[in-house]
Amino acid sequence: MLIFAIEMKKEHQKLLEAIEKEVGKKLLTPKDFEWLSAKVEARTKEHLSESTLMRLWGYRPSVGARQSTLDILSRYLGYADYVTFCQWSAGDKEMQSDEVVARHLYTEELTVGTQLVLTWYPDRRCGGRLLGDGVFTIVEAVNTKLSAGDTFRCDLFIEGEPLYMSQLVHESRPPMVYVVGKVNGIRFDYLAADDEPGDKDCSA
Repeated sequence: MLIFAIEMKKEHQKLLEAIEKEVGKKLLTPKDFEWLSAKVEARTKEHLSESTLMRLWGYRPSVGARQSTLDILSRYLGYADYVTFCQWSAGDKEMQSDEVVARHLYTEELTVGTQLVLTWYPDRRCGGRLLGDGVFTIVEAVNTKLSAGDTFRCDLFIEGEPLYMSQLVHESRPPMVYVVGKVNGIRFDYLAADDEPGDKDCSA
């Protein structure tokens, strides 16, 4: 029983470390956890209070983490739930084939004019607009080698996975294949041409 408890604590610690890696900083103060709470809710549409997060990180007394709390944090990282996160962190991530359980988006489901926002580690951001037939034009590029006016083709976006842009036309260079989020994967939000501002939730 003690060995099991130790192993569970290790998995909890891996999750906390993965969260801090995702947000790009150590979480140390109440303001940090208030900030994380807002980020988690913005991405998952699920709420974790500042006090819950502080207990999980050990800054307040706790009798143990709830499964629902661990599931929400795992979904923030792009996993289906905490069990899936543990499977990958234990070594299953080296599997050569598996079902895609992360949030994903097919280009064919979008309408012409849909606005797409991609972000990836550490502070990269790219905004695109669907022209049609799977082709996007970049309208905003922050801290990346991509430029406004570039075009690329992509049929599928998967959170937490690298994004491969085919037929990327960048400045005066010939079309190329380009990858973003190569290490930690990408995050995405989108806004259909006839929708009000706000992100969509496309789940596996």
